[in-house]
Amino acid sequence: MKALRTIALLAVAAFAGTDAARAADLPRRTDPYAPAPSYAPSLSNWQGFYVGGHLGGGFGKAGPVDTSGLLGGAHAGVNVQYDRFVVGAEGDFTFSGVGNNSFTERARHDWLASIRGRGGYSFGNILAYGTLGFAFADVNYRSILGRASDTTTGWAIGFGAEMMVTPNVTIRAEYLRYELGSTTYPSAIGPVQIDSSVNVIRAGASYKF
Repeated sequence: MKALRTIALLAVAAFAGTDAARAADLPRRTDPYAPAPSYAPSLSNWQGFYVGGHLGGGFGKAGPVDTSGLLGGAHAGVNVQYDRFVVGAEGDFTFSGVGNNSFTERARHDWLASIRGRGGYSFGNILAYGTLGFAFADVNYRSILGRASDTTTGWAIGFGAEMMVTPNVTIRAEYLRYELGSTTYPSAIGPVQIDSSVNVIRAGASYKF
């Protein structure tokens, strides 16, 4: 009897040890109060050359005259990427219908152009950016006293957001303000200088090489 009792005790101890080992191998329960893991957005590749087109509208002033109209054109540039920071340069040329017509005065910007630097931050496939650079424009002004036509220079500043639809195709929306300097025109009291500016809101698409 004593031998049987000893064998039974040894068997119970063996089973207990096996269960403890199995319990140790089981995955531990997750702490319900542990913070959930965070997932950073994937890093998109914005680096490289690109070309594209844009359409939009503009409004502004040429001296005392309010101007507005539609516009459209093309742009090209290059991006250099450092992790999520993106810097680059862009040039654009835009055919413009921004102007004003009246019996006594007519002002019109036939085209706008700029060469700008760009800098932004990539949130996955979204690039938020600001831009600043040189601006150029053709300004035509006419009154009952005469007319003037000039190519003016100034500066352009703006901001926008660009979305990467595919690895090579992006779409954008942006705002640009063109400050275009002064143009001289004739008047009854002699030559007069007028300042002109245009605010542009436009959308566009680009192909990245």
